[in-house]
Amino acid sequence: MKLKMGHKSLILWAKKIIICTLSLILLGIGCGINLATNQGADPITVFYDGLHNISNITSGQVATILNASLILLVLIFDFLDARKKANREGKKLTFFDVFNHIHIGTIIYLFVLGAFIDFGEWAYGLLHVPDMMMGMFNVSQIIASLIGCVFCFIGLGGFMAVAIGIDPWTAAAVILSDKMKKPFGPVKITLDALTLLFGWLMGGVVGIITLFCAFLGGPIIQKSAEILDKTFKKMLKSD
Repeated sequence: MKLKMGHKSLILWAKKIIICTLSLILLGIGCGINLATNQGADPITVFYDGLHNISNITSGQVATILNASLILLVLIFDFLDARKKANREGKKLTFFDVFNHIHIGTIIYLFVLGAFIDFGEWAYGLLHVPDMMMGMFNVSQIIASLIGCVFCFIGLGGFMAVAIGIDPWTAAAVILSDKMKKPFGPVKITLDALTLLFGWLMGGVVGIITLFCAFLGGPIIQKSAEILDKTFKKMLKSD
């Protein structure tokens, strides 16, 4: 007996939400590992680390507070834009008009990422990875960091591939791009550079993994998203 279309739709969304959540768990653990190894991380994680250094809260809690603040700001901008458009067109503003950039994946990002950043740091600490020095480089930490990067790249690729929302930082960059009437790419690069700079100034660790993420992260994440997109399309078939 075939399911009704409404049931199929619910199952499809349930699958997407599960995949999105698992992807973000992987991303959070990867970020946590990179913080624990002290070999550097991507710009936003360095920013989390810097704020953690000047506060009495964990990096994961910093991530949650920052992401919640960004989501609130994005919602305010979306509300103002939607109200202006509704007034201009003489239409009534609806609840869904406000959620232009914030979707269910963004909300999952808020509640999952920070918790699993802290979990990743805690789990790495339990392993008691021995130091293995080669000159000035701690090889064991670098290897662990590369594993953390793999988790991050696959997790972020999965989040992008399932496409049920964007992260708050990307949403903020999209709005800045629109407001400044500048291409998204340079705006996102500038935002990443500023987060990296301020994170470093606050004591966030910038190291070899930061360079790895800067030069190879983008292409690897894009390839990961393409591969996972094909895989998810097969998984998400409702019939």
